Amino acid sequence: MTSPAADLSAENRILRERVAQLENSLRTQSDPILKALIENASQYLNVITPEGRFMATGRINEHFGSVIGKSIFEFIDETSHATLRAAFARVVATREPTLYESVGYGENGEPGHTYIVRVVPIIEAEHVTALMLVPTDITERVRLERSLVESEQTLRLAVEASRLGLWRWDVNKDEIHWDARTREIFGVETTPATYRDYEQLIHPDDRELVRNVAARALETGVYPTFEHRLATEPGEAERWLLAAATVFTTPHGKAETLMGGVLDISEQKRLAAQLARAERVESIGQLTAGIAHNFNNLLTAIIPNVELASKAARDQEQPLLAAALDASLQARDLVGSLLALAGRRGPQQEPSCDVREVVHRVESICRMTFPREIDLASSVPTDTCRVSMPASDLEQVLLNLLFNARDAVLAAHGPARQIEVVVDRVRAGDGGRIRLRVRDTGVGMPELVRRRVFEPFFTTKPTHRGSGLGLSNAMARVRDANGSLECESAVGVGATFSLWLHEADALRTLHDAVAPEPRGSRGETVLIVDDEAMVRDIIRRLLHSQGYRVLEAGSAAEARSIIEREGARIDLIILDHSMPKESGLESLPLVRARCDAPVVLFTGLAPELPDGIAALLMKPARPAELFRLVRTVIDSARGELAAS
Repeated sequence: MTSPAADLSAENRILRERVAQLENSLRTQSDPILKALIENASQYLNVITPEGRFMATGRINEHFGSVIGKSIFEFIDETSHATLRAAFARVVATREPTLYESVGYGENGEPGHTYIVRVVPIIEAEHVTALMLVPTDITERVRLERSLVESEQTLRLAVEASRLGLWRWDVNKDEIHWDARTREIFGVETTPATYRDYEQLIHPDDRELVRNVAARALETGVYPTFEHRLATEPGEAERWLLAAATVFTTPHGKAETLMGGVLDISEQKRLAAQLARAERVESIGQLTAGIAHNFNNLLTAIIPNVELASKAARDQEQPLLAAALDASLQARDLVGSLLALAGRRGPQQEPSCDVREVVHRVESICRMTFPREIDLASSVPTDTCRVSMPASDLEQVLLNLLFNARDAVLAAHGPARQIEVVVDRVRAGDGGRIRLRVRDTGVGMPELVRRRVFEPFFTTKPTHRGSGLGLSNAMARVRDANGSLECESAVGVGATFSLWLHEADALRTLHDAVAPEPRGSRGETVLIVDDEAMVRDIIRRLLHSQGYRVLEAGSAAEARSIIEREGARIDLIILDHSMPKESGLESLPLVRARCDAPVVLFTGLAPELPDGIAALLMKPARPAELFRLVRTVIDSARGELAAS
């Protein structure tokens, strides 16, 4: 039994002998043409044994030196070994050339090169004694293909992420090709066969625009990016597309193919429209607040004067002045509603109201403004029926519902144009509930629209007819009152809106009626600071009638001058909230620094009570409200608060 060292030495000797034989065979090569071809071939031409050892090579590589006698597997990536063995065995078995692909070293010694190798058998005495390898380095092609695949994957991911639909139009054949996303955007299962079929999917009002864009693109070779709408079912929200394309032409410059993409921008359009409406509503709100402020100043002069006049009027004049006072008080409530609609809080309102009064008032307003052909009726219980909702809020909700009903019946174009308001009581386990229903015989709504009627900014009306905020505003007011608002409708049968509210206590507290008459002045001095002369005038006359000494200032700067002069003799300051150049709150620190008298903020809004303010006097104030507040604040400041 020989030792391992002896076996290794013998194997090494046999290998050296074989290498020497191979080198000798190369030196004795007698065909100069074949030798020249082998040495100067563009690729390595290698001859190997069937087991894979090099017998000959076209030229020596400076990176590897002589490879004669070495195994080809030393220069091939392990992942390709099985492929090589299978290819060599197949050629030996079939004696037919074959191809295989492998990864190994390049001529520059760089690993990772990919080769397509042709294996040709060398046959002697009907036996395959050697294999000739003809490799072709395809590394660059593989890299390009891989790069192309990666680019295509990146493009596909980008297209999928952008939700872009791709399309192609073969102009000469009039054939259209869409991908799945484009079909999804257009809402179809199959691609239109021709351009004319495609046009039927465009909104009728935009078809001419799309035709003109396509015609200009075929004429000029430029397809501009533009927006257009899709055809939609009645009641369905508008859908918008952004379209872009490239024109491909023949060598003669004639357009033959248009390729491009479409993007669904319906949501962006909806958000842009909402933003525009919100900005318009905000502007209207600011304008409304400004008008309400000025109107409040007018009412501040009107209401007290009417009350004073009624006390001195003759009997036959009393009904006239009472009607004027009632109208003025309704105007004050209306201003409060305008301020609430503008996002400003008006004077504190009673948290409940009489449904009968509100319905009759709203019905009267609508009868004066609705077209004569609309039959408007109401049915309200004769007994007292109060709900837990401020009157101005319920009035606004009913107005919104009735205005929508008006538009619906006018759009129906039928002979029966009826709107009815029905109020009834529904007893429930948690107490009484009041249901107000507004029913119309209008066009009605499909289910898709009915489900969205309370969404902010959702509207099916033209832009100039609605902002989409009416019903959402109504729903917000109803929810604030812990109520609910429901809608039932179907196309062609009209709509019914049901408003559910909790029933309030039947007793109503009339503060002005039960409160005792306040005590008058004990010689105190009141400073009125207001930029409106007519407001100062009526407040001065009212306070004079109670025995107060009154000082007047038309601005914050004038008020400070009076304070410097009068000093401690001032017992109360009535300070207007809104004045030009310097508002009441802006002037408050300097006023407080010069005078210790309590300050009452005179305002048409109702902000939180600011620091340094003793009380709020809401515009327009009735005489009794003014007298009571002035007396209460002065007595409180002196620590002499008594029932008044």
